[in-house]
Amino acid sequence: MNGALPLRTAAGVLIATLVAFAGCSGGPAPSTGAGATAKAAGSKPAAGRPGVWRPGKPDTLGPVVAVFGSRRFTRHDIDSVVATAPLDVRQRLRTPEGYRQLIERLIFEETMIRLADEEQVERDSVYLAEMAKAMRGAKMRTYYNRRIAALPQPTDSMIRAAYEATIDQYHIPARVRVRHIQVATQREAQDLRRRLAKGGLWDAICKERSQDKTSKDRGGLVGYASKEADLVPGIGTAPAIVAAAFALKEGEISQPLKGPKGWHLIQTDNLEEAGVQPLEQVRDRIRADLEGKIVDEFSNALTDSLRTIANAAIFDDSIAVALEPARTPMDFFKEAQAAVNPGDRVALYKKVIEKFPQDSVSVQARFMIGFTYAEDIGDYEAAKTAFADFLSHHPASELATSARWMLENMDKAPPPMQEDAAPPDSTKTPPGTGGGEKPERARRIP
Repeated sequence: MNGALPLRTAAGVLIATLVAFAGCSGGPAPSTGAGATAKAAGSKPAAGRPGVWRPGKPDTLGPVVAVFGSRRFTRHDIDSVVATAPLDVRQRLRTPEGYRQLIERLIFEETMIRLADEEQVERDSVYLAEMAKAMRGAKMRTYYNRRIAALPQPTDSMIRAAYEATIDQYHIPARVRVRHIQVATQREAQDLRRRLAKGGLWDAICKERSQDKTSKDRGGLVGYASKEADLVPGIGTAPAIVAAAFALKEGEISQPLKGPKGWHLIQTDNLEEAGVQPLEQVRDRIRADLEGKIVDEFSNALTDSLRTIANAAIFDDSIAVALEPARTPMDFFKEAQAAVNPGDRVALYKKVIEKFPQDSVSVQARFMIGFTYAEDIGDYEAAKTAFADFLSHHPASELATSARWMLENMDKAPPPMQEDAAPPDSTKTPPGTGGGEKPERARRIP
């Protein structure tokens, strides 16, 4: 219903379109014809415009409040929609403006339906998918609600047993109603108490002298204080005042009492002893709690039974795989390259080989294991083992030459650099190492 407001402009455009559509299509009017009916009702169609049917006498379903081509909207039609709205919305729809907006909304919807029918939207794949989804949801909800409706209701004996088992929840503490006169000083409170003792009227003195503007005009009434709390309404946390309230006899006036807002004289009445709420007062609450527990137990049992019926199983290890983002072999290789710790890089290169043994990236990973051992870790024995392993797996690879060069040269000290030396001979550097930065040792070879 809230959508009616922003759609009024759009509805107006579509309604105008509909009028032309209805006039051109020659759709039947509710009576013997739009023009004839309008004349019968005493309305003459405007020149150049199609006739619009108007009611000539009251309808059995209430007055006709609008017409859409051959469709009449009666009070019954509109009231049926109003009845399904939330209470606060329903009240607004009962105003002339709200009622009219609802009619406009229904005409807008009818317009959309007719235009959709013209375009055979029901054959659209998106429409069919949404219908299938809606039908699936409706089917599940209907089944579930039918089963819920068939559940046994809590019996009186169940309600009583639940009441007795949780009787502590329904304990009512003793309480007493408190009135007070609030002043700034103890001396002022003593003076007022003497006036009251000599016959002064509580309400009159309270109205005249109390500094509590909220309660002074109603005899200082602040509400009930409870034995189980130190809070006094309108005064605040005041255990001394609470204790005094239960010690006073009805109508008796207390001695001056210090509170968080000043000094007080209090008077009490309507003492209610501690007790327990009777079953009849809490029956509906207990019934609702029991109904909720019955539904929860049924829902859990239904879920378990459906898993059994469907022979269902959930695989946590597959979930872990499914949640892992899709990554290519090169993504894993780049992750290994980016690792700061050389030992971590070696481990990640080995992981690449393990996960993608047939992919070309594993060739680079196997070479980089030996290279990392030699250049970054300085473990030449491990590097020789790694390069030998590389050559045994990929003897014809373009990186094989680099692997052999590393085997021959990685543990040799580099020659001293000479001024005006000739540019390094590229044939003496490990070829095929990726076209980026060459190994540090390779850069030092003259």
